[in-house]
Formats: sequence, structure tokens, C-alpha cells
Amino acid sequence: MNTEVIERIVNSPSDRRKFLKRVGATGIGVAAATMVGGSILSKAAYASSAITDADILNFALNLEYLEAEFYAMATYGATLVELGVLTTAEESGPTTGGNMVPDFGGSPLAFLATALRNNEIAHVKYLRSALGSAAVKKPAINLAALGYGFANVDNWLELARQFEDVGVSAYLGAAPLISSKTYLAAAGAILATEAQHSGSIRTACIMNGVSSPAVDSMDIPPTEQNPYDVGSNALSIPRTTSQVLNIVYHGGQCSGGFYPQGMNGTIVCQS
Repeated sequence: MNTEVIERIVNSPSDRRKFLKRVGATGIGVAAATMVGGSILSKAAYASSAITDADILNFALNLEYLEAEFYAMATYGATLVELGVLTTAEESGPTTGGNMVPDFGGSPLAFLATALRNNEIAHVKYLRSALGSAAVKKPAINLAALGYGFANVDNWLELARQFEDVGVSAYLGAAPLISSKTYLAAAGAILATEAQHSGSIRTACIMNGVSSPAVDSMDIPPTEQNPYDVGSNALSIPRTTSQVLNIVYHGGQCSGGFYPQGMNGTIVCQS
């Protein structure tokens, strides 16, 4: 797409509506980043949609709730509400499934699980603080959606790897859609942390001979041949919100999988 066409889309409401209809709101981030490196097109198309910066951060918050619950349950055997991180008034449904991983006590990876738990809980608090009264409640979460993740450390690594790689791709796909520099800085800082998480978990999978199943056709499970989750030009792989929802809903349109009643907020269904 050349500059003249891009400018026409940006400046013409009619052309912009046609463009949005073709790519869908959830695909704008990737489309814009691909065409113009996240420049004015992403902002113009984004502004013309009904999605706000707060909506995007709330989508991320839903994912952070899931990760924080996973690590809290795996290491403490307790939910965020039980730990006092959230009140019952700050959730719209309970977190079920999962248990404390039985062999973390003697595992050399216990320190990693502890750090991940603390980081993800901090992310929940950070996003809730950044969003203020606009922060959505924690939705109902089913940690047992895939039937694994808590039997032992290797089993935990399988699910942790999937969560971390999907989290990185979600932040990367959403970044071009964020207009506020403050919100973008917040999302970028979390993205960098999630990338560190991904690298450490992927290394642990390889060193322990753990095979973590691919979550979709874009996914690159960790192996000695592919230690990093990168595509062409060694670039991390972004996902649209629809692609992320397809994974966490386990194929459901507006609910299912880890979110039996769906996410909370504006971005809750696949487009």
C-alpha cells in the first residue's frame, strides 16, 4: 500500500470505514504496523473505531488476571481474592480449577515460579492503578480448561510457556493501537517484562525436555532448534485480539476455555 492510498484512508471517512470493514477492528494493529510501522494510519483508524486506550488496557488486564491466578494457585494454592490482592467486589466470577504444584518445594525452578507470581500480581495492581475506576473486574476463570498445568513442574512449564508467549504476542499486537503515550509506556514496560518471562520459561522447557504444545498455527514451541518465539527476520510474532481470544476461549466466540463467562470489558468477542 503506497503513501497516497494511506493518506486517502486517513483523510477520508468513507474510505476509512471501508478499510475498517475489510480488516476488522481487531486486525488494525497488525495491519497498520505492517503497512506503515504503526504510524498515523493506526491512530486514525483506531480513533474511528469504538475502541479506546482504556479498552485495550482492560483487555490486557483480563490476561494479567489469568496469569496471576495461574501462578498464585501453582505456588500458593490460593486465588487472588484468597490472597487479598482483590476483594470479592472486584471480581465478577470465581477462579476455579488448579492446585499448588506438589513438587515445587524441591524444584530448582521454585525461584522462577515465585518471581513470575510476584511479577504477574504486580502487573494486575499496576494496570488497575493506571485504569483507576475504568478497570474491569476479574472475570470468572477456569484454570483447568486444558486439563494440565498443575500435576508437576514439567506440567506447569507446558502451560506457563503458552501463557507467556501468548501474552507477549497480545501486547505486541495491541501496541500500535494505543494513542496515549502514558498508556503506551505502561503497555511497553509490561511487554518487555513478559518477553523476559517468555525467554526464561522457554529455556526451562528446553533444558528439562518439556514439550509445550502449540496453541495455534502461528505458535513456535521451544526446542533447541527454535529457542525463541520469533518469525521472519527474527521478529516476535504479534496476535490480534481475535487470535488471542481464540486461544484463551479454546475456540469459543465470546466465552469458553479459561474464561467460561467471557472476559470483562469492551473487547470480549472474536470479530
